[in-house]
Amino acid sequence: MKIKTYLKVSNPVERCLFINVSDISLKLFRGNKLRQSFKVIRYNSERNSKSILEYVFRLNIKTIVIETSNLNHLPENLTNDIIDARLSGVKVYDAHEFYEIVNKRIPLVKLSTNEYLADDIFSIGLKHQSGLSSKRIVDILVTLLLLPLAIPLIFIGCLLTLITSPGKLFFVQERIGRNSKMFKIYKLRTMKSKHSGGYTISNDDRITFAGKFLRMTKIDELPQIYNILRGDMSLIGPRPERPEFVKIYNEENAYFDLRHIIKPGVTGWAQVHLPKATPEDNLKKLEYDLYYIKNYSWLMDIEIILKTIKVVVTMNSN
Repeated sequence: MKIKTYLKVSNPVERCLFINVSDISLKLFRGNKLRQSFKVIRYNSERNSKSILEYVFRLNIKTIVIETSNLNHLPENLTNDIIDARLSGVKVYDAHEFYEIVNKRIPLVKLSTNEYLADDIFSIGLKHQSGLSSKRIVDILVTLLLLPLAIPLIFIGCLLTLITSPGKLFFVQERIGRNSKMFKIYKLRTMKSKHSGGYTISNDDRITFAGKFLRMTKIDELPQIYNILRGDMSLIGPRPERPEFVKIYNEENAYFDLRHIIKPGVTGWAQVHLPKATPEDNLKKLEYDLYYIKNYSWLMDIEIILKTIKVVVTMNSN
C-alpha cells in the first residue's frame, strides 16, 4: 500500500504519524508551524490493514499523534501497537496536546452543528490558582520599581499630545476585567478627540502624529500602572476588551468569557505572538490567552516580558 504524505516540507524534517485524523488535526494542518518541522503521514485505523509498527519502523516515525475526539474506544490491537511504539522511543501525543505544543495555543474547534469540542477547557486555570494569586504581590512590587521610569515617560507623552493635538491628555474607557466585571482603563490619548469609534485599522488616519510614536513605544499604555495599583489589572494577562466587543466575541465563540477568569494585563501571550493582530485574529488571540491561563508559570511571564521588550525595540505596533 502506497503511503501518502499530505504536507510538503523541506528536509530535514521529522516524520509524524497522525492516527484517525479529525477536526483538531485538520485545524493543525491548516497552520504553517506544523509543516516547518514535520512531514505528516495519515493513518486510518478502520481502513488500514497494516499495523502502526510497520509504519513506525519502515518510515522511521519519531512522533505519533492520535485524535480521540472521534473515537468512543481504542481497539486492543491499536492500543498494543501504540504502547509498543512508545516503548521503542516514539513520542505519542493526543491531538489536542500536540496542537498546543506546536502552536503554543489551545485549539478551539466549533463544529458546523454549533457544538464545541471540549477537552479539559472548563477546568482551565485551576492548577495554577496559588501562583496566579501571588501575582498581585509581584505586580505591586514591579510597578513601584517602574514608577521612577514611567512617570517621566508619561510626562513626555502628555507634552507631545498637548503640542500636537487639541483635547484631553488621557483616554478613559470602560473595559471588561476579571469575572466579567467592568472597570475604567487609563491610557494616553493617541487619536483625535472626535472620531467615529470602532476598530483600529492599518494606517488609521484617526491616530495623531504623536499617537503613532506613543503606540509604537507603548508609552500610551503606561498610565495603566494606575489600574495595576488599583487591582483592576495585572502586568501580564489577556488584554481587556470593550463591553460591546466582548458581547460580539461571545457570540462568535462561547469560550471567550473564559479569558476573564484572571485579571487582564498590560501585555500578554497573545500580544507578543500577534503584535499586529486584526479583528480577524480574535480566535487565535483567544487560543493564546487560554494557553497562558492553562500553562501559567513565572518563566512564562519572564518570556512575555522579554518578548514585549523586543516588540517595543523593533517598533512593532498593534
